[in-house]
Amino acid sequence: MSTVTLPAPTTTTRDARPTRRLIAAILLPVAPLSVAVLRGIWPSFSASDTAGSIQAAAAHPDAQEAVVWLGSLMMLTMVPAMLAAVRLARRRRPVLAMLAAGVNLVAYLGTALTTGDLLTLVAARDGYDRGEMVGFIDAMNAHPTAVISIVLFVVGHIVGMILLGAALWRIIPAWASVALIVSQPLHFVAYVVLQAQALDALAWGLTAAGFAACALKVLRTPDDAWDLAPTQS
Repeated sequence: MSTVTLPAPTTTTRDARPTRRLIAAILLPVAPLSVAVLRGIWPSFSASDTAGSIQAAAAHPDAQEAVVWLGSLMMLTMVPAMLAAVRLARRRRPVLAMLAAGVNLVAYLGTALTTGDLLTLVAARDGYDRGEMVGFIDAMNAHPTAVISIVLFVVGHIVGMILLGAALWRIIPAWASVALIVSQPLHFVAYVVLQAQALDALAWGLTAAGFAACALKVLRTPDDAWDLAPTQS
């Protein structure tokens, strides 16, 4: 009596690559755009010290509240957005993409150590001794971890964005690469040298425009060029 051997059942693994690309495309412009809006409405932009920052926040509490929420949105979205942009360049320029990812990650992950905007918002509210809060915030900002975090962020996000723009050359449109390369040096000049708030917001708007171009490229990238296909189990 003969027996028939049936093939073992197979489980089809759902391919999540289209969903991952869609999420990446959404996050890419959201991250820098949140910073562009933040920089444009930040009450303490021109404040020369902590006391001035608290006074500016007290005069514009709604704007300061928005700054805190926008900053939180940036911290949640910037790292995955940056990694998505780097992924576009990793096959054609692997070394430059690796450097861009590393420098930017050091910069943006370090921002988790700073909570200056939130402390300023709370200190500006009624019921707090602003003189004591100034001393507290200044002492916190003088701590070595805060100083290192600020230095790494300032240097890292400027150099890292230049590296990213260079890594994406001819992968995204040329204007978008140029926008990424010049955006953060322009941000530094606008904030530190010129104290021009509108120009600072524009600089971050250039980053958002470059990331929007990355988002379009991500949406047009075939799944097999984006990542390996899932295996069958």
